[in-house]
Amino acid sequence: MKNIIVIGLMTGTSCDGMDLSLVNCTKSNESIIGKTIKNHYIKYPISLTKKLLKLNTSNPAKIAKMHMELGRFWSDKIHKWVKENNFKYDLIGIHGQTIFHDGGQSTLQIGEPLYISKNLNVPVIYNFRTKDIINKGQGAPLMPIVDKWLFANEPKDIITLNIGGISNITIIDKNKYVLGFDTGPGMSLLDIYCLKYLNLPYDNNGSFSSKGKMDKTIVHKWIQEHNFILSNPPKSTGKELFGEQWLNNHFKSPKSTDHDDNLANLSYFTAKSIALNIHKFHKKNNGNQTPIYISGGGIKNKSITTNLNNLLHNYDICSVADIGINPLFKESFAFALLAASNFFNIKINTNNITGADKPYIIGEISNWR
Repeated sequence: MKNIIVIGLMTGTSCDGMDLSLVNCTKSNESIIGKTIKNHYIKYPISLTKKLLKLNTSNPAKIAKMHMELGRFWSDKIHKWVKENNFKYDLIGIHGQTIFHDGGQSTLQIGEPLYISKNLNVPVIYNFRTKDIINKGQGAPLMPIVDKWLFANEPKDIITLNIGGISNITIIDKNKYVLGFDTGPGMSLLDIYCLKYLNLPYDNNGSFSSKGKMDKTIVHKWIQEHNFILSNPPKSTGKELFGEQWLNNHFKSPKSTDHDDNLANLSYFTAKSIALNIHKFHKKNNGNQTPIYISGGGIKNKSITTNLNNLLHNYDICSVADIGINPLFKESFAFALLAASNFFNIKINTNNITGADKPYIIGEISNWR
């Protein structure tokens, strides 16, 4: 069998909901080709989002309880979706909800996969980051693996940018050398700010940040104060660096009249971090209209995309939709493909991405029996 139907589930660091992709996956040599059949988004209640965002500072009892609760929740939602649509499927891949990530050292994604395997009666591939760390890698990002498959036949340089809670990029040169890493904050700081001070899950379409006046001097200080953003890859990060603690350290009871400006600064912080990394690590003809394919929730934030266009004017900034992938579901699509690679026993080489010293079969199998 060289063709299977896989459901990919992704829940990002913004903790706003779950993305589902039903994907037809085909083995092609040592890679996977995917074609999306259907996408589906399930929004979390704000109460659940708030609980999840606090888990990285919670006690073990709360984390263990949420691990089981999420497994049941995901299982019920996936089962309802496939039953309503009468979908056929062979496998499910879940990234899990990241609670903690210290690149190269330790990582924790929760959500018990056995609930899903039992309820949907198929194996579940999960725990995608651990083998990479054991093989002396960062454990993330993993999107560049899929980007290499997507652009295998592209004759020129390609850059992809995923703006989720954290931003990550993949640089693929025309010789197919792949470099991939996290650049710094994505939507995480904006989302936490909105939830904390505006009681909103996010800055919808960048409506608040677009009205604000940014202070480039402040953002420059933010970039310089932590060595992650300008450091050399391999590198990965999470809310441990760019989460609520960072926000609390930089905003002490902000005035309501300052919210737009503060969000404008945070959106510029995200865009500037991305641009600095692209300029530093893609040294080909000063951009020369190299395409940058954007995906993730950040593509909807017009403040971030405007900043990116200004900062990267020598590049051709476009959407991953241009190659037939919904930008809001690229990660769930990716984890369907990565789960398929486990099924087909394809070894992944992430040395130029995470620094892992040996190829490995990504993920583990959870199978109710």
